[in-house]
Amino acid sequence: MRRPPFALALLLGIALPAPALAQVDGMPTAEEYAQKAAAAERAPLFQSDEPIKMTLRTDIEFIRRERNDSIEVEGTATFIDTDGSEVTKPVDVRARGNFRRNRDVCNFPPLRLDFPEGQMEGTVFEGQNRLKLVTPCQDNRDEYQRYVFDEYLAYKVLNLLTPASYRVRLVEITYEDVNGDYDVRTKFGFLIEADERMAERNRAMFLEAPRMHPIMADGEQAVISGVFSYMIGNTDWSSVEFHNAVVMRTEDGRHLTVPYDFDHAGVVDARYATVSPLIADRIRNVRQRLFREFCRPELDHATVAALFNSQRDAITQLYQTFPYYQDPGHAEDALEYYEDFWETIDDPRQFERNIVRECTEIPR
Repeated sequence: MRRPPFALALLLGIALPAPALAQVDGMPTAEEYAQKAAAAERAPLFQSDEPIKMTLRTDIEFIRRERNDSIEVEGTATFIDTDGSEVTKPVDVRARGNFRRNRDVCNFPPLRLDFPEGQMEGTVFEGQNRLKLVTPCQDNRDEYQRYVFDEYLAYKVLNLLTPASYRVRLVEITYEDVNGDYDVRTKFGFLIEADERMAERNRAMFLEAPRMHPIMADGEQAVISGVFSYMIGNTDWSSVEFHNAVVMRTEDGRHLTVPYDFDHAGVVDARYATVSPLIADRIRNVRQRLFREFCRPELDHATVAALFNSQRDAITQLYQTFPYYQDPGHAEDALEYYEDFWETIDDPRQFERNIVRECTEIPR
């Protein structure tokens, strides 16, 4: 077990106390929790894995040039609905993100689509409002399209392990600039379930917390998130200060941490992905795994192995049946990357050495 580094200890020292984080105004009733969960669960957007065909018409070049995440640009989204009909709706579009919004990294930023409330009933976007759209970071290089698929499948793997995870939907999207300043092109991206809908589906409330002491986190969910992150080679996250992670409070008072944003993971192996300077003395590149969760009683080999092995065949099938890679060998590359993880999961001694001994003690 590893003790927290000095910087982390300082951070934990100013983490919000349990009562402050637990106080949530306007708690739903049990009936309201159930109604919201049912509505979120049956959202049409996530009832199929087939890509949605969409044309996004807006000032693409302005968004690419300015990259301002506080400026919305008007546009239209034309998409093929669940009944096969073509539907056009207004949409506001803005750049979003942090790392991938940097023009030195990406020539095309991730986007957020804001659909008008009350106008999407009866469509595949019924119940949706603000949705994150993950796009290829470079719109003129094929390998960046692969990164989108790799990250999408990482989300799907986490879906298999726990419902406390973001659902995603592929979109085959054609970008049209209203002024003709950007060449029309079609790329695959994916939409991410909204924070509030993800929480509601889990009978929970999404919390806008800046940080949280790790002792407050639900141990079972924290272990799943941590071992999953180890599995995909993701070290670019923190459940303390919520870097690429969020927290929600369930109806019964548990705090569930949920990771997201997996483009720096080893299974994606993006050209631009780098190791954080905070751990550069322990791993040299993102393909190397490092367990970055806290030591908890739930970090038990038998329990963890049972859960992950119960989904091993489904994870394998997820990649082997995925039809959108240009090179089918990419699926086998991902499965090969997972082999070292499965060896660790299957061997109690490796689990002890690679995971348990690397966990960080929770300060009391």
